[in-house]
Amino acid sequence: MTSRALLTLLFLLPLAREVLAFERSDGVSVQCLVERNGEQRVVAEHWLGHGDAGDRHPELGGAAAVVRTDEDGWPVIFFDKVTVKGIRQNDPHMLDFIFYHECAHATDPERDEIAANCEAYLDLEREGMMSESLERSLALTHRKMRRLPSRYGGSGAVFWEKTMACVTARKTLAEHAHPSE
Repeated sequence: MTSRALLTLLFLLPLAREVLAFERSDGVSVQCLVERNGEQRVVAEHWLGHGDAGDRHPELGGAAAVVRTDEDGWPVIFFDKVTVKGIRQNDPHMLDFIFYHECAHATDPERDEIAANCEAYLDLEREGMMSESLERSLALTHRKMRRLPSRYGGSGAVFWEKTMACVTARKTLAEHAHPSE
């Protein structure tokens, strides 16, 4: 490597914003942990864009976050700073939901969008962060999404309806598995 290439690399390295802990709306830092072949790792988070209006990162296609794999096959959560900034200001609990949704994809790449939503809901509930008002807020946010790709159910209303059907089914299954609890 030439000294110029090394200098360029050293200059760009601090610009890559990699984070290993997500700060929830309650101020608690959490990590998404994945396991592959007996090895456990924290999922890295990359924050893209400048955070200025109109500067959405094109690789994320307008999504707040997506999961992609790195060169070694490990999942990485990519967040769009512009989209996240608006969500954090207007609906911070939705951002918590998005983090857990993407973590659900990272921990099981076979999960579809409904199952990832379901897992996010259940994770928030396990963390003591789900309440009736938060559920109503999440439902409203989802229902505002008009047309969605078929993998989301076609509309935000159907997406949320299928999410809640999954949540109910998982809770019922858990109750039958542990009736005394």
